[in-house]
Amino acid sequence: MKRFFSYLLVAGLSLGFIICPIAVSETTPKKRIAVLYFEDNSRFDSPTGCGCIPGFIGNIISKKKRWDLEAGFTRMLNRKLIETNVYEPISKDELLDAMAVMTLSGHSLKRLNQEQRATLAKHLDADAIAIGKIRKFNQERLRTSASRTLREGGRRAPQGQATASYTTPVILRGSVHRVTIKLEMKFYNASGDLVAEPKIAAVRDHTYGATKFASLEASVTEEGTNLTFGQTSDKQRKNPRPIITPTKLNKVKFATTQADWDSQSDEDKQRYPHHYNETLFGMVTNEVLIKVVLALRDSVGPKFITPWEPRPATAEKGEQTPSTAAAGPIKGQILYVDPNIIYVKIDSSTGIAINQEFSVFTKGKPVRDIDTGEILTYVPKKIGTLAVSEIQTKQISIFRIIEITEPLKRGDIVSEVTSEAPASETDTPEKQE
Repeated sequence: MKRFFSYLLVAGLSLGFIICPIAVSETTPKKRIAVLYFEDNSRFDSPTGCGCIPGFIGNIISKKKRWDLEAGFTRMLNRKLIETNVYEPISKDELLDAMAVMTLSGHSLKRLNQEQRATLAKHLDADAIAIGKIRKFNQERLRTSASRTLREGGRRAPQGQATASYTTPVILRGSVHRVTIKLEMKFYNASGDLVAEPKIAAVRDHTYGATKFASLEASVTEEGTNLTFGQTSDKQRKNPRPIITPTKLNKVKFATTQADWDSQSDEDKQRYPHHYNETLFGMVTNEVLIKVVLALRDSVGPKFITPWEPRPATAEKGEQTPSTAAAGPIKGQILYVDPNIIYVKIDSSTGIAINQEFSVFTKGKPVRDIDTGEILTYVPKKIGTLAVSEIQTKQISIFRIIEITEPLKRGDIVSEVTSEAPASETDTPEKQE
């Protein structure tokens, strides 16, 4: 029965019975990553959870850390790995089970040799192992202020009017909050060998300033005296300010997202009215963990385009992008359509990457000889968008469907998304049998 429905589905695709657009499930094989731990060497021990109170004072007030950086960074990096749709983080339960089999404790996990790492990777079915050290995690406040007095006077007034002068003091007051996070990572392969140990950092400043522009202008005319006193209004901000104050940071659960906050009870929402991603700390943490994922990609592979990297820009008609200006966009040809995966003949040495998007073109209207009526070629017709799921060999890659408006066929052309220009006539899909 299953075979019957498979034949029916293939026949439907061939005859165009399927209603479009069509979407296909992901086929990219996941690479399993074990994030063993993060070690906190940042001296971030403030009970307020924001690092704004010096450590020795924090120790007097409380010995308990409000923010657990070690557990939080492990959890947040695992979330970033999931977002790639290429990496699969190994769960905490899987790690604990493997540690139990090997009789490892949390302390001994930090002292593994190459052979033990290889054994652990085998138990976890891990393709790579990652560990990290938090070298710096703090927020500092820098104050700034400036003032200047602008004077204007002695101007000539029209006949019958008195001269006027005014003094305008301008006072600028503000502060800069700076968050700095520095990590030291180590990446190991499935054999337990060290493949990279990048040092990664991210810094972001948030400037808060107040400007007082007090103007007192006196002008004397025949009609009397006019006095004006005012202050410039604050500019409206398009983006909300990140949370930086200790009182608000004290009411934030570390490593929480909007979804975590939404799932809380009403009582917890009143107790913790903000989530970690709303803080300046959260913004910098997001930046530094994206850099960790990029370093992991460059160290252990595979080559893919992350969700946080810009897609190739679409050129306006008649323009050329850097890719098209040289040798033109990368192209390939569909060899076989299974209905869940598409096999494409394409040269992987051109630098294609997993998640890279390609337009797909099929034969459109025929172009005929004006005298004989003979079909000379076909106008390429764009019918959708595909993306690279797996690079199998130098010449064969597997693609998945993002969206199509017609069933795909053998001989259809895929072209790197760089412009809206159709494929050239020489790349016209093969004549169908």
